[in-house]
Amino acid sequence: MAKSSFALWAAITLGISPQAALFAQENDETIVVTGQRQVEPREVRSQARAITPRGTVQGEPLARFQRPICVAVWGLGQESAQFIIDRIYFNAERVGVEVNAEVGCAPNVLALFVADPESEVEELLEADHYLVRGLSFWDRKRLRQQSGKVRCWNTVVKRTADGHSRDGDPPVFDSTNISRLNSAIRVDLDVSVVMIDNKALADKDSLAVADYITMRSLARTLPPDADDATLSTILSLFDEGGSTTMELTAFDQAYLTEVYASRANLPSGMALNNLQGIIEQIEERGQ
Repeated sequence: MAKSSFALWAAITLGISPQAALFAQENDETIVVTGQRQVEPREVRSQARAITPRGTVQGEPLARFQRPICVAVWGLGQESAQFIIDRIYFNAERVGVEVNAEVGCAPNVLALFVADPESEVEELLEADHYLVRGLSFWDRKRLRQQSGKVRCWNTVVKRTADGHSRDGDPPVFDSTNISRLNSAIRVDLDVSVVMIDNKALADKDSLAVADYITMRSLARTLPPDADDATLSTILSLFDEGGSTTMELTAFDQAYLTEVYASRANLPSGMALNNLQGIIEQIEERGQ
């Protein structure tokens, strides 16, 4: 990584207002009444599949953090950065993720706001920076193929279901507890990075940005294609045309809740089967 890049991240004082920027509109006396559409279970399943990247092997468990998350933000003013950090911690705790908010904790969730995400990513890869060192050849290739206003990646470590690591490439795991219901491994998120073009923030609410980072960092997720986005999701925030979603939706919360509530070594094909029920519970609570 070029020396100037990290200096740039530290120096940018973009200062997104913690207040909702998209709410700063003229008062409108028009009252709009909308009804809530009944969500079909097949729609929930389809969108869950659409936002979930495939593992390197069939049935590989979904990746998640097994240690508390520590969040760091580069490229924003102090007040704006702290707002985003606090919001991510709030989101994490309500979906079952442990947090480490101590000053000086080692960050494993990073939100980077930069002028040119494409060139910044290339510099990181060329320098074999620690933020990308854990990526496989194919992960690096997929990262280079990303386009648009956001670059997102997650480094992972595969361990036994009990959390023990093994050496080798690929690693070898000894286990007697293997079946269709139990994988021999679990996939631990080590570091999640969300890099956003700071020019894309002009019309974005800081709460929505924080929730987007939450959804991209606490699990390995992808923004759904337009044809797959039948349910509202914060993952569409930076899509062409933008998103009207201001925060994590019931679907988003349910997705993260289910990822962290299931067994760590549950094969991915059996995961995310209770999303409909969790969505209904969230909607009943009005969260």
